[in-house]
Amino acid sequence: MDLNELAKVSKIFEALDASGRARLLTLSKRAHAAAGEVICSEGEPGGEFFVIYSGEVRVTCETIEGEKELARLSQGQFFGEMAALNGDKRMASCAAVGEVELISFPSAAVEKVLEEYPAAREALHRVGVLRSDAILTKMLE
Repeated sequence: MDLNELAKVSKIFEALDASGRARLLTLSKRAHAAAGEVICSEGEPGGEFFVIYSGEVRVTCETIEGEKELARLSQGQFFGEMAALNGDKRMASCAAVGEVELISFPSAAVEKVLEEYPAAREALHRVGVLRSDAILTKMLE
């Protein structure tokens, strides 16, 4: 994947210039998840976050009534950012609906890049806050 592809695949990287995208891309790795495979689990510490390159990811959490689907994410969307960047535990579990190709970003390395790009950090934070609110709302439905 080249630098422009990264910006096209996920809006979050539009806040980075070519140099920032290049640095972030060198820190990333490609990952594959088979249909039904759990990518990350609720309650785990988050050491990385993911951008979906292709496929669909199902986001769920445990409630008093059992497992509840919170969202379906597809190409260009990302998940795991709050746990990865804030050191929080994961708020939800994410599993591949079908075959999924991901780009994985380790939190410690990403943190170094984001120090230089406050707009990218702010975009991640905004999405995280909105997502946290949406999770709480969905859980209470």
